[in-house]
Amino acid sequence: MKRGLFKRIFILYAVILLLALLGTELYVTGAIRESSISSLRDNLAIQASLIARDVPFRSPAPLDGLSRRFKELTRARVTIIAGDGRVMGDSDHDSSTMDNHRDRLEVQQASLGRTGMAVRHSDTLGYDLLYVAEKITQGGGTQGFVRLSVHLKDVDASVNLLRMKIIIAVSAILLVAGLFSFWKIEHLRRLTTQIRDFATAVAQGDLGKRLFLTRAGEFDEIAESLNTMSVELKQSMAATEEERNRLAVILSSIPDALLISDAGGVIRIASSASRKFFGDVLLPGKQFVEVVRDREFLSLLDSVRRDHMPGVAEFTLERPEERHCVARVSPLSYREGEVSGFIAIFHDITQLKKLEQVRKDFVANISHEIKTPITAIGGFADTLLEGALDDREHARKFVETIKANSLRINSLVDDLMTISKIELGVINVEKSAIAFEDAADTVLTMLQEKAREKNLTLKAVVPRDLGTIQADRDRLVQILTNLVDNAIKFTETGGVTFGMGEEKGRAHLFVEDTGIGIPEKHLSRLGERFYRVDAARSRNMGGTGLGLAIVKHLVKAHGWDMQIESSVGKGTKVRIFIA
Repeated sequence: MKRGLFKRIFILYAVILLLALLGTELYVTGAIRESSISSLRDNLAIQASLIARDVPFRSPAPLDGLSRRFKELTRARVTIIAGDGRVMGDSDHDSSTMDNHRDRLEVQQASLGRTGMAVRHSDTLGYDLLYVAEKITQGGGTQGFVRLSVHLKDVDASVNLLRMKIIIAVSAILLVAGLFSFWKIEHLRRLTTQIRDFATAVAQGDLGKRLFLTRAGEFDEIAESLNTMSVELKQSMAATEEERNRLAVILSSIPDALLISDAGGVIRIASSASRKFFGDVLLPGKQFVEVVRDREFLSLLDSVRRDHMPGVAEFTLERPEERHCVARVSPLSYREGEVSGFIAIFHDITQLKKLEQVRKDFVANISHEIKTPITAIGGFADTLLEGALDDREHARKFVETIKANSLRINSLVDDLMTISKIELGVINVEKSAIAFEDAADTVLTMLQEKAREKNLTLKAVVPRDLGTIQADRDRLVQILTNLVDNAIKFTETGGVTFGMGEEKGRAHLFVEDTGIGIPEKHLSRLGERFYRVDAARSRNMGGTGLGLAIVKHLVKAHGWDMQIESSVGKGTKVRIFIA
């Protein structure tokens, strides 16, 4: 056991003891100070009552001289206050220059009862002052107030002296307790160190080691138990080591998840691949139904239990993530005719399923995309051959339509080849320090006229202090061109803005428009090949459904991240984080 543990225990108890004694000290000194102030308050109240007998509250002349004579008798500052709060006399100041005292706390308290008290700190003198006001009544009415005030410097000095004595006593107690605790903890640490060394030696395979403790008290029983355990462990490990090693090698070499259960379906052994397959959970001890929650698998398990024959099932697991797998379950029998358990092997076919689905989608999409223009070309060609060639006006339109569809096919093939080249590494992204302003000007030159035709504004935002960025210039222009072109296509009013910005300390490229927006349910699928939010409109505008897919591949090739935000009717913003 590390020395730090005992040090923390010692510090913890020392802090607890210190806090307890500190709390006691604060309580005692506070109570003594309050008691002293209370006694002083009672004394000043009595003196104020005696002084009030000789105070002429109806006198029109200031009573400063009378207040000074009373101060000589009481050794306290004396203030005579009229019933309305006006200061009639003060022993320390000219009463005619003093503010009305009606709002003073001690005067307000005296007005409600008979005696009021307040303690206020004097910034000028640097210590607290006690104010005691006594209400003087005559004939059922308030004549005025007599207020006495004294400083609490002597009271605070007495309290500080008491506090110093308590601190000295506390320090002595802590020192003695600390030395005693340190001695006991050090003894305990030596015993636990011996036990730790013994446990470490046993864990490392030294099963012949014995533990002997001196002056250990209760630890003697622990030492005896540990010695007995060491002997029994040595005997048990000698018998099982070879079998365990053999099983461990077998389980670790199996690439698929393998679970072995007893007859009740409780998992007893799991291969190392099972942890990755079913999540980082402890599998042994769990029921099959807790790990594999699928009806097809449970039906297979019942079938194997009933027929005593191996079986295979294909199903989908939802947790810890969606997986398609094939499971083969075989009965485990130690006695003929009796199922003692089950061996289940799970093979992950998720990637095969995904590839199969991608292939199906790709074939369906490419067939649809190519079939539409080919059908149009064939139809208009047949129309021309059937006599429309003689109709010059319509023949030209038909030929233009054929040309447009052939260009559409050519554009589709070009985009497919671009994506394939990126995936195959034929198109390499070679980063270098480039000026973003230069790439932005290129995009503006290419698309400014297209935006002007739709009465849209197109502007680039280039920070003034921007230096260079690491990117492939041609690919960067291609990314921005595709995004800005898309934005122009789907924006009817307003405009499109692109450029560079910064968000939470991360530099990013952005393209923002005021267009029709994209419903939230479609955002996760943007960038898939041939995926369109509005397929009919996109085709009418000449889109192939591959523009965002190309952007997504080029962004990934740069090692960047792309994020799309959109609101229907308000517009779309695409961010590409480059840092």
